[in-house]
Amino acid sequence: MFDGRHYEVRQKIRVGNAYRIYENDTAILESKQKKFRLKEDFSFTDPDTGAERFRVKADSVLDISAAYDIVDSQTGERVGSVKRSAMSFFKHEYKLLGPDGQTVATVVEDNVPMALARRLITTLVPFSYDILSPSGEKLGSASESFSFRDTYSIDIRGNIDPRLAVVGMVVIDAIEEN
Repeated sequence: MFDGRHYEVRQKIRVGNAYRIYENDTAILESKQKKFRLKEDFSFTDPDTGAERFRVKADSVLDISAAYDIVDSQTGERVGSVKRSAMSFFKHEYKLLGPDGQTVATVVEDNVPMALARRLITTLVPFSYDILSPSGEKLGSASESFSFRDTYSIDIRGNIDPRLAVVGMVVIDAIEEN
Protein backbone atom coordinates (compact mmCIF):
# COMPACT_ATOMS: atom_id res chain seq x y z
CA MET A 1 0.00 0.00 0.00
CA PHE A 2 1.24 3.48 -0.97
CA ASP A 3 4.03 2.16 -3.18
CA GLY A 4 2.73 3.77 -6.39
CA ARG A 5 2.59 7.24 -7.88
CA HIS A 6 -1.00 7.21 -9.19
CA TYR A 7 -4.16 6.92 -7.09
CA GLU A 8 -7.85 7.18 -7.89
CA VAL A 9 -10.55 8.25 -5.45
CA ARG A 10 -14.18 7.38 -6.08
CA GLN A 11 -16.86 9.00 -3.98
CA LYS A 12 -20.12 7.19 -3.38
CA ILE A 13 -23.40 9.09 -3.42
CA ARG A 14 -24.99 8.92 0.05
CA VAL A 15 -25.80 11.09 3.07
CA GLY A 16 -22.35 12.07 4.28
CA ASN A 17 -19.16 11.44 2.36
CA ALA A 18 -18.01 7.94 1.43
CA TYR A 19 -14.79 7.33 -0.46
CA ARG A 20 -12.89 4.38 -1.90
CA ILE A 21 -9.21 4.84 -2.77
CA TYR A 22 -7.48 2.77 -5.44
CA GLU A 23 -3.80 2.23 -6.18
CA ASN A 24 -3.17 0.59 -9.55
CA ASP A 25 -6.83 -0.51 -9.79
CA THR A 26 -6.71 -2.19 -6.36
CA ALA A 27 -8.89 -0.79 -3.58
CA ILE A 28 -6.60 0.10 -0.66
CA LEU A 29 -8.76 2.26 1.62
CA GLU A 30 -12.31 3.38 2.20
CA SER A 31 -13.77 6.06 4.41
CA LYS A 32 -17.13 7.29 5.56
CA GLN A 33 -17.66 10.73 7.07
CA LYS A 34 -20.82 11.51 8.99
CA LYS A 35 -22.61 14.80 8.33
CA PHE A 36 -23.33 17.45 10.93
CA ARG A 37 -20.50 16.65 13.34
CA LEU A 38 -19.29 19.51 15.51
CA LYS A 39 -15.72 18.26 15.46
CA GLU A 40 -14.59 16.11 12.54
CA ASP A 41 -13.36 12.63 13.36
CA PHE A 42 -13.38 9.92 10.71
CA SER A 43 -11.41 6.84 9.81
CA PHE A 44 -9.96 5.16 6.75
CA THR A 45 -10.31 1.39 6.77
CA ASP A 46 -9.04 -1.60 4.82
CA PRO A 47 -11.82 -2.40 2.28
CA ASP A 48 -11.34 -6.15 2.71
CA THR A 49 -10.98 -6.54 6.48
CA GLY A 50 -12.54 -3.34 7.83
CA ALA A 51 -9.43 -2.78 9.98
CA GLU A 52 -8.80 0.89 10.70
CA ARG A 53 -5.67 2.16 8.88
CA PHE A 54 -5.84 5.94 9.43
CA ARG A 55 -7.77 8.27 11.73
CA VAL A 56 -8.42 11.94 10.94
CA LYS A 57 -9.34 14.33 13.74
CA ALA A 58 -9.95 18.06 13.65
CA ASP A 59 -8.17 19.95 16.40
CA SER A 60 -11.00 22.48 16.77
CA VAL A 61 -14.71 22.90 16.13
CA LEU A 62 -14.28 25.88 13.78
CA ASP A 63 -13.66 24.53 10.28
CA ILE A 64 -11.92 27.70 9.06
CA SER A 65 -9.11 27.43 11.61
CA ALA A 66 -8.97 23.66 12.12
CA ALA A 67 -5.98 21.47 11.43
CA TYR A 68 -6.93 17.91 10.49
CA ASP A 69 -4.43 15.51 12.02
CA ILE A 70 -3.79 12.26 10.13
CA VAL A 71 -2.61 9.36 12.29
CA ASP A 72 -1.54 5.88 11.16
CA SER A 73 -3.83 3.67 13.27
CA GLN A 74 -1.52 0.65 13.04
CA THR A 75 1.58 2.38 14.43
CA GLY A 76 0.12 5.43 16.21
CA GLU A 77 2.49 7.54 14.09
CA ARG A 78 1.34 11.05 13.18
CA VAL A 79 1.57 11.17 9.38
CA GLY A 80 0.87 14.90 9.26
CA SER A 81 -1.95 17.43 9.06
CA VAL A 82 -4.06 19.37 6.60
CA LYS A 83 -4.69 23.05 7.39
CA ARG A 84 -6.72 25.53 5.36
CA SER A 85 -5.00 28.81 4.53
CA ALA A 86 -6.82 31.77 6.07
CA MET A 87 -7.67 33.54 2.81
CA SER A 88 -8.76 30.77 0.48
CA PHE A 89 -12.30 31.64 -0.69
CA PHE A 90 -11.35 32.81 -4.19
CA LYS A 91 -8.76 30.11 -4.73
CA HIS A 92 -8.61 27.28 -2.19
CA GLU A 93 -5.25 26.70 -0.59
CA TYR A 94 -4.24 24.17 2.05
CA LYS A 95 -0.99 23.40 3.84
CA LEU A 96 0.17 19.82 4.23
CA LEU A 97 2.16 19.68 7.44
CA GLY A 98 4.63 16.91 8.23
CA PRO A 99 4.72 14.97 11.51
CA ASP A 100 6.78 17.79 13.05
CA GLY A 101 4.19 20.45 12.12
CA GLN A 102 6.37 22.04 9.42
CA THR A 103 4.89 22.77 5.98
CA VAL A 104 5.96 20.09 3.50
CA ALA A 105 3.60 21.11 0.68
CA THR A 106 0.87 23.51 -0.33
CA VAL A 107 -2.22 22.31 -2.19
CA VAL A 108 -3.46 25.10 -4.47
CA GLU A 109 -6.59 25.22 -6.63
CA ASP A 110 -5.95 25.69 -10.36
CA ASN A 111 -7.07 29.26 -11.06
CA VAL A 112 -9.38 31.98 -9.77
CA PRO A 113 -11.96 32.11 -12.64
CA MET A 114 -12.51 28.33 -12.53
CA ALA A 115 -12.62 28.37 -8.72
CA LEU A 116 -15.25 31.14 -8.72
CA ALA A 117 -17.30 29.29 -11.36
CA ARG A 118 -17.28 26.21 -9.09
CA ARG A 119 -18.49 28.18 -6.08
CA LEU A 120 -20.90 30.65 -7.67
CA ILE A 121 -22.31 28.96 -10.77
CA THR A 122 -22.12 25.16 -10.57
CA THR A 123 -20.25 22.39 -8.80
CA LEU A 124 -20.21 20.47 -12.09
CA VAL A 125 -17.00 22.28 -13.07
CA PRO A 126 -14.30 19.68 -12.26
CA PHE A 127 -11.71 20.75 -9.69
CA SER A 128 -7.96 20.67 -10.12
CA TYR A 129 -5.21 21.21 -7.54
CA ASP A 130 -1.42 21.36 -7.69
CA ILE A 131 0.67 20.02 -4.83
CA LEU A 132 3.70 22.29 -4.46
CA SER A 133 6.79 22.11 -2.26
CA PRO A 134 7.62 25.13 -0.05
CA SER A 135 10.09 26.19 -2.78
CA GLY A 136 7.39 25.97 -5.50
CA GLU A 137 8.44 22.64 -7.06
CA LYS A 138 5.46 20.62 -8.33
CA LEU A 139 5.20 17.46 -6.22
CA GLY A 140 1.92 16.24 -7.66
CA SER A 141 -1.61 17.06 -8.70
CA ALA A 142 -5.21 16.11 -8.11
CA SER A 143 -7.84 16.47 -10.80
CA GLU A 144 -11.46 15.49 -11.04
CA SER A 145 -12.96 13.70 -14.01
CA PHE A 146 -16.28 14.90 -15.34
CA SER A 147 -18.74 12.19 -14.35
CA PHE A 148 -21.94 11.69 -12.41
CA ARG A 149 -19.95 9.90 -9.75
CA ASP A 150 -17.27 12.01 -8.07
CA THR A 151 -13.98 10.53 -9.28
CA TYR A 152 -10.57 12.10 -9.19
CA SER A 153 -6.95 11.16 -9.75
CA ILE A 154 -3.98 11.98 -7.57
CA ASP A 155 -0.57 11.83 -9.20
CA ILE A 156 2.59 12.14 -7.15
CA ARG A 157 5.79 13.20 -8.93
CA GLY A 158 8.03 14.52 -6.18
CA ASN A 159 9.31 13.74 -2.74
CA ILE A 160 6.22 13.70 -0.51
CA ASP A 161 4.78 11.02 1.74
CA PRO A 162 2.01 9.50 -0.43
CA ARG A 163 -0.07 8.75 2.69
CA LEU A 164 -0.14 12.48 3.51
CA ALA A 165 -0.83 13.50 -0.11
CA VAL A 166 -3.61 10.96 -0.76
CA VAL A 167 -5.39 10.99 2.62
CA GLY A 168 -4.86 14.78 2.72
CA MET A 169 -6.61 15.24 -0.65
CA VAL A 170 -9.58 13.18 0.53
CA VAL A 171 -9.75 15.35 3.67
CA ILE A 172 -9.72 18.47 1.46
CA ASP A 173 -12.49 17.01 -0.72
CA ALA A 174 -14.57 16.26 2.39
CA ILE A 175 -14.03 19.79 3.74
CA GLU A 176 -14.95 21.40 0.43
CA GLU A 177 -17.78 18.94 -0.27
CA ASN A 178 -16.72 18.87 -3.94
